[in-house]
Amino acid sequence: MKTLSCAKFFIFTQTKRQLLRFMNYKILTLGLLCNLHLYAVSQTPDTLNIIVNAGQTDSIYSLHKELPVDSLILMDDMLYQNNWNQAQINYPANLSRPKDEILVIKLVSNQDNPFTIPHKGKVISKFGIRNRRLHTGTDIRLNSGDTVVCAFDGRVRMAKISSGYGNMVVVRHKNGLETLYSHLKTICVQVNDTILSGELIGLGGRTGHATCNHLHFETRLLGQAFDSDKYIDFETSTLKSNLLYYKNRQFEIDFAKLKVPASKNQHSISAPNNPDGIYMIQKGDTLWNIAKKHNTSVSKICTDNRIAARTILKIGDALKIN
Repeated sequence: MKTLSCAKFFIFTQTKRQLLRFMNYKILTLGLLCNLHLYAVSQTPDTLNIIVNAGQTDSIYSLHKELPVDSLILMDDMLYQNNWNQAQINYPANLSRPKDEILVIKLVSNQDNPFTIPHKGKVISKFGIRNRRLHTGTDIRLNSGDTVVCAFDGRVRMAKISSGYGNMVVVRHKNGLETLYSHLKTICVQVNDTILSGELIGLGGRTGHATCNHLHFETRLLGQAFDSDKYIDFETSTLKSNLLYYKNRQFEIDFAKLKVPASKNQHSISAPNNPDGIYMIQKGDTLWNIAKKHNTSVSKICTDNRIAARTILKIGDALKIN
């Protein structure tokens, strides 16, 4: 009987210990979940990513000003969908955004390092048409071996030699933009490196297709290059605005300049929106049908571009359309 009682006592004691362990585990788990919830609620994400339909644009100013916190979705994750291509600058067409979608991009967030001009120097060539081709960046004069630094915090996506760009680096930023630095004499970073604003990218030079020592600097979104002068004041080395608006391949810091249709029922026979008044020649284009699409005349196109009416158009050439 004594042996049996001891056995019962041992079983009871073990059961009690297991029950206490289970209760402690549940309490610990509940406490951990509560702490995680409180932590998540207390956080204030820093990247402002607002996506609105064109029909909502009348209230977009109050929309992004009234939000107490920013979106939990980082812009680069939302836009690029884990596409991390280390070989090509451009992206597949399926990543393009809907034409009626407006993105509001916050360039520098609260916890980011401030913007840094990649190199303080004279701008010798701007974004736009050059020799009937689209020059996709801003050229800044420098001396061979001068330092070139990163504009925003980010991560190096490409660091390689490219035939036209020479030694080139592409950095993706969490605001969704990518910046490109080319014609470098020396590359000082590697792919997948985390880099902060103001940290060394490389040393300036004239590798690739370059006639003098300079930095060719580009800003891109989903592979599309746009004029960095839209948001950077290269004379003062500062940002013109901390907000950048994007819709249908158009970039503006002034929302009022976005070309937004007045009504969904209103139809237009004009050509699709061409940012900065530039039209890229496509297969089958003629001066006559380009003029018709843009409600202008062949003679005006010829005058603006200093070409003759009999000029042979080449696919990929750029035309000014005012």
